Order: sequence, then C-alpha cells, then structure tokens
Amino acid sequence: MKKITLITLMLFSTASLTLGGLYGYVEWYGRKTQPQKADVIIVLGAAVWPNGPSPALFERITLAERLYRQGYARAIITTGGVGHLNPTPEGTAAKQTIIALGIPADIVYAEVCSRNTRENLMGALKIMREHGWNSAIIVTHDFHLLRAMKEAHRLGIKAYGAGVHETAMFRPPMVFREAMANLVATFK
Repeated sequence: MKKITLITLMLFSTASLTLGGLYGYVEWYGRKTQPQKADVIIVLGAAVWPNGPSPALFERITLAERLYRQGYARAIITTGGVGHLNPTPEGTAAKQTIIALGIPADIVYAEVCSRNTRENLMGALKIMREHGWNSAIIVTHDFHLLRAMKEAHRLGIKAYGAGVHETAMFRPPMVFREAMANLVATFK
C-alpha cells in the first residue's frame, strides 16, 4: 500500500511540476513576444455575441487596429467561423468592427469557415497565398500566443506574435487551458 501511495505521490508531483512550469512558460512567452513588421496582420477568432464581438474578440480587434495604424502591416485578415452560440462568423464580425473603426475596407479580408486555431491559420494562409504575402503578425491573447505561433510555423507561415496583455477574461483558467493544450500538442 505504501508503494502505491508513493508512486501516486510521485506521479502527481511530476505532473504538477510539469504543468506549473508550462503555465509559467506560456505566460512568459506571451508577454515577451513583440511584433515585427510583416505583410499582414492575422486576427485569430474568438466568440461573437448577439450584439457583436465578445470582449475577448474586441480586445484582439483593438490590438490589430493599433498595429495597423502604427504601420506594422498593410492588410488585416480576420478569422473564425460560426461557433455554437455565434450568430455571425467570427471573421465577419471582426471585419465589420475593424472597418467601423475606420480601417479601409479594401485591406481587410475575412476567413469565415474555421473552427479552431489551426483552421484559422490555414484559412488565413490561403488568403496570404492569393495575395503573395509571406509574413504575418498573429494577434491573439498573450496566453494563446505560444500555441498559435507553433501552429503558424508548422504551416510554414513566417510569423511574429502580438498578444493582448490586459483582458476582461479571468486569466488563470485560460492560461491553464493553454498549458494543457500545449502539452497535448507536444504529443501529436
């Protein structure tokens, strides 16, 4: 019985240390990553509410707008399809909001079929290829940036990151989710 207890304790301790370390790394990576000039800005999708973008999506839109106005890229791609509760595709809602903020409509493109980060980036890559763009700034929340950047690089996108640092969301469960997702992605 003592042997089983000891093994269980060791496994729990190892799992806790691994997840804790990854949690810290996810936070560190997202906060230290800085954007660089690129051909296009890719805004990863987030929920849409009946009256428009959720606070999380609006935070990403605001960062993309700021980067565009600062001259980091000459075009923007918004991404995301229809979710379980989204009345409008995330990419469409984000595009409409960016245009309403005064960004020229002819430089904003929307990918509207994706359901996850990988599909967001695959759809954005298709638009990038159509326009001959090679590099992108991935805009998402800082705690999501590590996984998003890994995925972009797997797809062959020359990617830089820009993460939303201050959010209306409660961070700990979001960072924990991303730590778990990064751990799972390691074994895929």
